[in-house]
Amino acid sequence: MINEHGFRYVSTETGEEKRYSFVELQREVEQMAAVLQSLGVGQGDRVLIYMPMIPEAAFAMLAAVRIGAIHSVVFGGFAAASLATRIDDAQPKVMVTADAGMRNGKAVPYKHLVDEACRLANHPP
Repeated sequence: MINEHGFRYVSTETGEEKRYSFVELQREVEQMAAVLQSLGVGQGDRVLIYMPMIPEAAFAMLAAVRIGAIHSVVFGGFAAASLATRIDDAQPKVMVTADAGMRNGKAVPYKHLVDEACRLANHPP
């Protein structure tokens, strides 16, 4: 949630709470924007975000907007075939993801799903 105090993250899985001032939020977004640009992402390019609900997902969204890229957020619970369909629909230059997320207190690995989705997709990033 972004409000007059900055950005506040509360994990429904762990109860962790973190607050980012506007300066900290800007720094995180600028760093992510620099990473995307270093990977060749520019204005009008598409970035697919397949991440758990963590602050870095919001940083990636805002970073894409900052550099004029288009972002598509894909629910982290989708299986490889569903992710592959969304990859083909978006045809992203880059996919931002995580090794795993959490669901009901258990780790949900993403890496094998991403690898399989990229194998199944006609237009992998």
